[in-house]
Amino acid sequence: METLYLVVQILSLLGLLCGVLMFWSTRKPPAIEGNQPLPSLSIIIPARNEALRLPPLLKSLQMQNWKHFEIIVVDDGSTDHTAEVALSYGAKVLKSKQVGGMSPGKSNACAYGAQSANGELLLFLDADVQLAAEDSLERIVDSFSKQDSKGILSIQPYHRIVKRYENLSVIFNIIVLTGMNVFTFWKDKFATAGSFGPCILCDKESYITTGGHEAAEESIMDDFALSDVFIAKDLPVTNYAGKGIINMRMYEEGPKQLMEGWTKNLATASQSTHKSVMLLIQLWIFGVILAALAPLLAILTDSFVALFSSIVVYLLYGGHLYFLARRAGNFHLMVFLIYPIFVLFFTAVFLYSLYRTHVLHSVMWRGRKIKV
Repeated sequence: METLYLVVQILSLLGLLCGVLMFWSTRKPPAIEGNQPLPSLSIIIPARNEALRLPPLLKSLQMQNWKHFEIIVVDDGSTDHTAEVALSYGAKVLKSKQVGGMSPGKSNACAYGAQSANGELLLFLDADVQLAAEDSLERIVDSFSKQDSKGILSIQPYHRIVKRYENLSVIFNIIVLTGMNVFTFWKDKFATAGSFGPCILCDKESYITTGGHEAAEESIMDDFALSDVFIAKDLPVTNYAGKGIINMRMYEEGPKQLMEGWTKNLATASQSTHKSVMLLIQLWIFGVILAALAPLLAILTDSFVALFSSIVVYLLYGGHLYFLARRAGNFHLMVFLIYPIFVLFFTAVFLYSLYRTHVLHSVMWRGRKIKV
């Protein structure tokens, strides 16, 4: 039993090291330098029954210091007051229409909005995001100018937690960032896995050249497919973490929507993560499970030293996981203490996502059955 306990502790520490390497650092859009003129911008917001979520976003846009932009809300078959809310904030509202042979949904709404955009740059924002500071928009556009205003710049919003159940997203949020390959110890050694769908900025010329969302329409993960068509044209794709820049409230309708959302996103997204990064993620999760089991094994060894060391490793994992969680969102301190529960929930949803994706070949989202 003591030998088994020792092996478990060693593997736990190895998993913890993998966790450090897989999420070494975050990078945010750099601070604004100088006062150079910036291109005109069209902000495109696809919206389906988003009457309750739109006001925080539209208010945050009104508060921006830099105002050289237009707002286009594409109403994607809403049955609530989405259009009226958008109009009350001065946004231009379009009723989504089919683009080419595209199917109804977010990608089609984005493509239709882009056709009506007047700006040199296109910023696609999900309705549940909110700019965090008065200079956020200017900072995003200024950062894009540092890559010659070509290609894609995307940002994963900082997850704003309101209700306790929303903490169930903690492992998912960490994986979303690490799975992009660019926040590891090796930084830019691995090619980016995609782009962050809630906030994607690109130049209109590149969008037209690549075919934009219409070219990426075949994938359920439009953000990953969109970056792929840009990369195929040798255009840069840059990803940032959004703390202090842009926030997001996810799945506020309840646990059912949370499960549907992560089921839709998880398995497909994981296919783009580099194998080395995926191995680090898997070893980290395996280490979390072992760290939770170690105190139980230590009790069976009847050794105080083993019990003490197992508790230390458990707390080290909890502290590190909470540290990573706070990079992704304002998650509750309970994540530190009962993190194995969140890992088990993540594992269960991930397995269910694999089942839906590879067996049923469909997922449910906002009342629509989506083939995958």
